[in-house]
Amino acid sequence: MCASGVNVDEEMLLHSSEMEVNGEVFNIKIFCSTAGRFFAKTCLGEGDFIITDGPSLPEALKKHEDLLPLAIGTRELTQSYLGSPRRPKGRRL
Repeated sequence: MCASGVNVDEEMLLHSSEMEVNGEVFNIKIFCSTAGRFFAKTCLGEGDFIITDGPSLPEALKKHEDLLPLAIGTRELTQSYLGSPRRPKGRRL
């Protein structure tokens, strides 16, 4: 368990960092759930998040950093294919 005395529906923020992908800066936040699992979360756009999990903070962060460029790339391809307007570049918090 990563925290004691936490309510069932609570998550504890343990780490926050930034990662640059294709000229954009994305915020990565690592949380611990009350079940003792670690998960990383990044906002890619309005209502669009990527979430990965792992058995420890370093493993959740590594997995997330490895998958984030893929998630961003597939969204860009989908937007291009569907003719959707591209999201403006900038900092994703």
